[in-house]
Amino acid sequence: MSESVEKATAVEKTVILDKKDLKQVLLRYVLSRQTCFNYETMQSGPWVWSMHPAMKKIYGDDEILAEKYRDYFKFYNCHPWFGQLILMSNLAVESTKNPTATETAIDLRTSLMGPLAGLGDAIVWVLLPTVTGAIAGYQAQQGSLVGMFLALAINFALWLVFWFLSYPVYEKGVSFITEKAASLRNLTEVCSILGIMIMGAMVASTVKVNFAATWTVGDLTQNLNDLLNAIIPYFGNVVTVGILYWALGRKGVKSSWLIWIVIVVAVVLGAIGFLG
Repeated sequence: MSESVEKATAVEKTVILDKKDLKQVLLRYVLSRQTCFNYETMQSGPWVWSMHPAMKKIYGDDEILAEKYRDYFKFYNCHPWFGQLILMSNLAVESTKNPTATETAIDLRTSLMGPLAGLGDAIVWVLLPTVTGAIAGYQAQQGSLVGMFLALAINFALWLVFWFLSYPVYEKGVSFITEKAASLRNLTEVCSILGIMIMGAMVASTVKVNFAATWTVGDLTQNLNDLLNAIIPYFGNVVTVGILYWALGRKGVKSSWLIWIVIVVAVVLGAIGFLG
């Protein structure tokens, strides 16, 4: 298929969401984004509920939506303000109705959630409250409420910035994807690779499995953790995640069971000195 025909096909399939549709999605997201947290999917519940009106307009068919929502009900956790920008980018991808649109959108979500979570936490949760809180506190010591109102105004202004920034994120996303339809396959591959890299980094940085067992042979004392890490870096992390991933794929195994199993095993092995 030539590039011109491929581009025309992409434009023909694309369902453009108007501002009313996007406003409905954003309103749902703002009201629900910090609710329904769970250990298995974190924020995916509010995410799916928020995007439903837009996805209903794009695809219409409930069976198709049910299949796509099963894919979206995977682990997702990001700073809520930056999360709505990711949501808009996902809807831009879904608007193309490309056969790989959902796969691309989910990989894009996975690859962006980590970096934007760190950025959002650093700016919105740490830097902004620290600076505005310090100003408000100093003003309060002087008997003035100006600092408090200034802090509230800055937070509200930033909230509005993210709200109105969501619209161009969707619009530019649709324009980019439809104009570069021939590159969507490459985008899917890039997002998949980036998503795997992010998940690999999360395994190494967030999972902590350290073996405390040691033994002595003559004058040499060997630590099991050092020995295994010499074979495979972060051996305990990798093996633990691998076993849990395998278990989640078994029929009838629930994630809540695995959480309790991990807690019990960690406590018992820690008590006998095998883990540390």
